[in-house]
Amino acid sequence: MNPKPLIQCLRFPQHLHLSMLVGLVLCLPFAAAHALPTDKSQEIQITSKSASVDSKQGVTIFNGPVKFTQGTLEIMADKITIRLDKNQKLQSLVAEGAPARYQQQPDVDKALIHAEATNINYDVSKDHLTLDKNAFVEQNGATTRGGRIDYDITRGTVSASGAGNATDRVEFVIPPQTDKKE
Repeated sequence: MNPKPLIQCLRFPQHLHLSMLVGLVLCLPFAAAHALPTDKSQEIQITSKSASVDSKQGVTIFNGPVKFTQGTLEIMADKITIRLDKNQKLQSLVAEGAPARYQQQPDVDKALIHAEATNINYDVSKDHLTLDKNAFVEQNGATTRGGRIDYDITRGTVSASGAGNATDRVEFVIPPQTDKKE
């Protein structure tokens, strides 16, 4: 049996354009990727082997292994650099590892989002997450893999690029949908 190309196997209404389908696929692993509302109000806990603080610049570098936790948000990496604003609030976090790992529960009734990349840049002030070099995201079996994945949490937009990974391609896996029997 000769497998048909993916686009021939998909059945969708005539009014649904290919670009809309691709946009839907890009957003699948991030479908509900807002953090639990309580996460940002939780304390931050960081454990590492060592830390260096530059209070004038508002920068702290943790070397490790390092584990950063705030509510359901958990980031593990070899090195994490955090920047605080003038009010001592978390402004950004850069995690570096082989790979660095991120997980967070988007909502009480949603599965955890798991992500990994060589570099994870979380701009808290802009609600923007960038996974760079060998980026991977998984939620409920749906996966996105590429060289770079950018996610604007507020807008709910995702863009992925193959540049920066071994295959120079973006790959999506959508698990089969099962009909619920009543």
